[in-house]
Amino acid sequence: MSLNNYGRSKMEKKMKDPNKPKRPTSAYFYFVAAERADYKKRGEDCSRVAEWTKVVSAKWRELTPTQKKPFDKQAAEDKVRYEKQMSTYTGPGAKRPKDVNKPKRAQSAYFLFLADFRAREKANFQHEGGHKDLIKAAGEGWNKLTAADKKPYEATHAKLRAEYEVAMADYAAGGSTAKKSKANNGAAQDVEDDDEDEEEEDDDESD
Repeated sequence: MSLNNYGRSKMEKKMKDPNKPKRPTSAYFYFVAAERADYKKRGEDCSRVAEWTKVVSAKWRELTPTQKKPFDKQAAEDKVRYEKQMSTYTGPGAKRPKDVNKPKRAQSAYFLFLADFRAREKANFQHEGGHKDLIKAAGEGWNKLTAADKKPYEATHAKLRAEYEVAMADYAAGGSTAKKSKANNGAAQDVEDDDEDEEEEDDDESD
């Protein structure tokens, strides 16, 4: 049995609370389930999962927004179910209430770039799995920037970092500059929050 750096086995690390609400199913996976049911009803073979999934994925991409609507509706209803169950869940992985007055940490130069990249390119990544593709493309774009291209983002980060440190000192002393820090730093923070949620979804979908 292999151990990680903290002496815990990989099995222990992967163990999850069986009572934790199941993450909402996406419209695409509702479509896949419907296709699988149709295949079985017709007596067709879908045991070659990799090949079958390619066929179904191609079919999904060809659907019009109107054809996808029933699956979007199912996904939206399941998301409501999940959020309702998570609102009362207190086990491992439950989101703790945030202190609304605590300043948001300063964004890195990369996350500031990511916010700009998303604003410019989001319309080109509306397909299934588009969020991950956007993040990948942003990473590649960032790596291609010259030091001069990165300089404005690094300068903004330094400014936000200084403001954050002032706000945190005031927050620790019971002051009220936290809201100002949030206003200056909130847009980029939304990008990071989205990506943290996506990482959590990746973990749960691997079950």
